[in-house]
Amino acid sequence: MMKTLTIAVVSAGLSNPSSTALLADQITTETRRQLDAAADVQIQVERIELRELGNAIMQYFLTGIPTPALDQAHATLAQAHGVITATPIFKASYSGLFKSFWDTVEEGALAGKAIHPAATGGTARHSLALENAIRPLLAYMKGIVIPSGLFAATDDFGADHALSKRIRKSAEEFVNLLLALASAPSNTVDPGQAVINPADTGVPSSQSKGALMGEDVSYDEGGGANSGSFFGIAKGAKANAGSKNDPHRLTVTPFEQLLQGV
Repeated sequence: MMKTLTIAVVSAGLSNPSSTALLADQITTETRRQLDAAADVQIQVERIELRELGNAIMQYFLTGIPTPALDQAHATLAQAHGVITATPIFKASYSGLFKSFWDTVEEGALAGKAIHPAATGGTARHSLALENAIRPLLAYMKGIVIPSGLFAATDDFGADHALSKRIRKSAEEFVNLLLALASAPSNTVDPGQAVINPADTGVPSSQSKGALMGEDVSYDEGGGANSGSFFGIAKGAKANAGSKNDPHRLTVTPFEQLLQGV
């Protein structure tokens, strides 16, 4: 039976047409092309245009009651296997609309999902916002973020083919992660389980010790859950160092190892 993979595309573009929405569409198109070529799967794309949810988001902040449209956006995220998200960069960070939307979403809503972050800006000087602001936000939401985010400046949209090459590269990482998560046993990538071996993961021993003691563990970009070297850490998960068969132990799966089966 052919498997269906659902991809949610969250675009925070403010104008219509929007370069942010255009970038999200180009990533989606390339992702669909690579999935069609790589696997016998059906692809379902669901779009969430935050521009259309602006009033609903503000109403939620004022009343605490989500509108049907905002409820539908949350349901779309919950059902998705992967998420492509794009935002314009204003003053060295994501837009207020982008952040406000994620403030309405439950913290663990992205757990176990492949995430492709993208952003647009006036110049390439804003590109570090992907690593300094967007990646930490999505990681906090428990998303599994691909190593290569995608930033496009205004000058990138045109005759230069460099953007197309970067889209192909990041889409390839996204597709590989999607397929790996879809085919892996549930206990392989479940963020709520873990076995921590500092020698295997490269995590500083002080951090891994904290996880084994059942403490909340955070990782910096040098060896982080979304740095590309490995992922699968769940904040606050309990681990039992004395029993390898304990179902509550935290499992860390190296990124490269997960992709070997793709």
